[in-house]
Amino acid sequence: MKRAALAGLAVCMVLGSSRLLGQDKEKSVEASKTPETEKAVTPLRVQVVFNEYDGDKKISSLPYTLLMNAEDHYRTSMRMGLRVPIETSSNTGVKQIQYQDVGTNLDGTAQKADADKFSLNLLVEKTSVYVPGSAQKSASIGGNEISNSQPIIQAFRIQGNLLVRDGQTVQSTAATDPVTGHVLKLDVTVNVVK
Repeated sequence: MKRAALAGLAVCMVLGSSRLLGQDKEKSVEASKTPETEKAVTPLRVQVVFNEYDGDKKISSLPYTLLMNAEDHYRTSMRMGLRVPIETSSNTGVKQIQYQDVGTNLDGTAQKADADKFSLNLLVEKTSVYVPGSAQKSASIGGNEISNSQPIIQAFRIQGNLLVRDGQTVQSTAATDPVTGHVLKLDVTVNVVK
């Protein structure tokens, strides 16, 4: 009887020690995971606003919002626009219609720069149509008049890196339209999604 009790006790000790060894192994695997091997993905709300000014007067404001994750290395993209018909004529004098894409294209990635700053890589493209009316003056660039019979496609494009804190708005660019003289200012705001 003593032998059976001792054998049972030995089996319990062996099983108990193997469980403890398994737990120690799991703990050592978890301890080996460092913050460097596990980068936390931070969800961000990035707002890009095109503000157009005629002198000091704001004449339009077009906001766009992108959701992106810092550290996931995926590009976030947005396309918003329409196709504008433009009349052309061939060498034979036959009128044809071509379509031009007009609107806004946004592409970007985000990386965490430090505790509260993010590095944004943004590519922003905005095109619009300018059609002078009879009451408007003819468009000119550098003193050269442009025909009123066809629409003029205005294009704005910028690619760059911005260092932005959570909750901060930065004016990344200001550019003057050579036809209208309007100033286009690009404001970017970053907020961590909680």
